[in-house]
Amino acid sequence: MSSFLAGIAGGASSTILLYPLDLIKVRMQVDENNRRNVSSSDTKLLQERPLAKIHHQPSANNTANPRTICTTVRGVIKHEGYKGLYRGLTPALIGSAASWGGFFILYEELKLQLLQRKRQSAATLLSQQQSYTSSDGGQYMISKDMHVDEEIDINTNITQQSKEEKITLGPLEHFSASCLAGACMVVCTNPIWLIKTRLQLQNSNLHQQLSTPSAASTVVSSTTTTAAAQQLPKQQVKPPYRGLIHAAYTIVKEEGILALYKGSIPAMMLVSHGGIQFVAYEFLKGHFANFTNNNGSNQWKKGERRGAGTPIGERLRDSCGYLVMGAASKFIASTITYPIQVIKTRLQQRSQVVEFSEATGEIIVTKREYAGVADCVGRIWRNEGFVGFFKGCVTNAIRVAPSAAITFVTYEFVLDVLTEER
Repeated sequence: MSSFLAGIAGGASSTILLYPLDLIKVRMQVDENNRRNVSSSDTKLLQERPLAKIHHQPSANNTANPRTICTTVRGVIKHEGYKGLYRGLTPALIGSAASWGGFFILYEELKLQLLQRKRQSAATLLSQQQSYTSSDGGQYMISKDMHVDEEIDINTNITQQSKEEKITLGPLEHFSASCLAGACMVVCTNPIWLIKTRLQLQNSNLHQQLSTPSAASTVVSSTTTTAAAQQLPKQQVKPPYRGLIHAAYTIVKEEGILALYKGSIPAMMLVSHGGIQFVAYEFLKGHFANFTNNNGSNQWKKGERRGAGTPIGERLRDSCGYLVMGAASKFIASTITYPIQVIKTRLQQRSQVVEFSEATGEIIVTKREYAGVADCVGRIWRNEGFVGFFKGCVTNAIRVAPSAAITFVTYEFVLDVLTEER
């Protein structure tokens, strides 16, 4: 229960403090503008590109202008106000609390089970051996079914207790525990993250403007191969989601209950993200955590938690260590798995997207649908190139390190407090 509550506190705190960066990252991930020049006579290329991009090419040389952090922030504030930066915060908080809380409690339990099994194996092996002192005074361990002349050299005065104290989990075991815990949480929380993504991408103000006679409303189907845009009756524009419950109801009604699990395949692949993160975190924690003063000399206690009565100054010093370790581990994992995040976001977005073109002043209703992971990867590669898989990565890099640092510092601090109160 302590791990569960500490995980909730850590996830919620980082989500609230850094949510605007997450919203900006998601909007940049689904932006289909690219840096390639498009000639109006290049029919083959037009057929391969989603035609929504044609409406986002206002410059004289017909070059699309991809979003940047600054232009995305300005657009959100201009059309949605400062509240727009926190659109979708409610499902994000619920998802973060459920994911981190459930993840930490499963992760700690799995680690405990793995450690107990490892110690039981060592105890069984030790019970099958007996101590033997040779004529030269050396200490040896031999199996009960071995002869004395088959002696094997071991550490002096080794005991079962000292053997157990040396038993720790390795990187592969940390990775396995993290991946299994992450997979369980994907099944439980994918619908929440899908709703959060869709709420982040929608603009209610643009939907309201579509109801005015002067609103320019055009729809472009991704399957259309002609440059002429089809006019979409306003009655066919899907209304915006009004919140978490309404979004869930609408998705199930329009697309079926399985639609809540769109993007679950890349989400399962992103389980490796948590695995990589926690392997890095446990490695750093095991070597550098809890800097203490022992007999006048400074020592790093490998992964040991502070006891009751530790001065607040030393706790703050520990928090700095957790801050650095959490940030470093998250940055490493996020960089390696970022293309999978882009694919997941694009699969989870609503099939009908309402956008505002700053260059033309038009409100464009675009149909975007992917047949699956392979189709998404292929279209990104053909239409946007390698850089398409890393859209929003700068924003992500700015966000992930502080996010992980805040999460882990809060988690370790709350866990310390709850452990002491027992």
